[in-house]
Amino acid sequence: MRKVGEQIRDKRIKFKENLQKEFLRNIKNESKLTWKFLAKKLNVCEHTIRVDWQKEGTTIPYKICLKLIKKYPFKKWQIIKSEWIEEILPSNWGQKKAGGINKKHITIPNKSEELAELIGVILGDGHIGKKEITITGEFPHQEKHLEYIKEKIKKLFGIDSRIFISYTNDNTIILDCYSVEIVNFLKKNKLYPGNKIKNKLSFPKWIFKKKDFIKGALRGLIDTDGGIYYKQKGYKRAIIEFQNYSPQIKRDIILFIKKIGFNPSKSQTINERGEKRHNIRIQNQEEVRSFFKLIGSSNPKNIIKYKCLIEKGFMPQKEELKKEIIQFNEILPFRMQ
Repeated sequence: MRKVGEQIRDKRIKFKENLQKEFLRNIKNESKLTWKFLAKKLNVCEHTIRVDWQKEGTTIPYKICLKLIKKYPFKKWQIIKSEWIEEILPSNWGQKKAGGINKKHITIPNKSEELAELIGVILGDGHIGKKEITITGEFPHQEKHLEYIKEKIKKLFGIDSRIFISYTNDNTIILDCYSVEIVNFLKKNKLYPGNKIKNKLSFPKWIFKKKDFIKGALRGLIDTDGGIYYKQKGYKRAIIEFQNYSPQIKRDIILFIKKIGFNPSKSQTINERGEKRHNIRIQNQEEVRSFFKLIGSSNPKNIIKYKCLIEKGFMPQKEELKKEIIQFNEILPFRMQ
């Protein structure tokens, strides 16, 4: 769930046409850094600076512009302000625009496996606000998964999202999709804004009616509130585990797993705040393999861990896993042949 300070709340710089791109390229040349390392210094996602900002799809926060020109002064800031910048926009300009006649109109998607997967992601690591949806993950492990989700939102609803690194925690990456219409669409599917547990959110009934929809929903959940783990109890085993604090979502997961012919086991743990976490597992090794054939994963972290466990019999170390995730370029979603 998003915390205060994780979004960019700042005035924005509106450059004259093509000069935002020119500004960033001059900064990059002056810094002698790659886009990746420049993004890391700014505590933003590489995709944000290399694609969103450089292609002038979104404006740059005022403080970031000022920080860049002070650190890599290819030209005086006063000249940039007077000759390069068209306007300095207020911090809430995007919300004002979206709240008026220029609302982001969406395409209403048909019921599909892709839509079910997105709903699984939202009920996993997502949060529905009054005017936006956000999905939060670990950086850099979840970056490619969030880029995949961003493409799905664009395909399903016809609107863009943005991905950025939390300003309060550089290990957290966030996808933010600002759209009142998407929130209204989710409400019609009984997915209401606010706390998922207090609101007793569960999957829409239409997902239960078709196995392909169930597969999508499970894939969205395993890629956010679950994963593949290693267990050794006399012999090495790969375990698929869903972890959730919601009794309603726990019930849905068990029903989904049974409907596609698997036999789940379940347990319960209590965290330091006294909250009950529901753990639903697929432990039979044939069922684990079948899961990755039928359902698969869209999260490179799960895919790499599964391949390593099945093919080599061990879990990759943290740094090795991180390196392989960064190099991952397979088509998603992945299903084992």
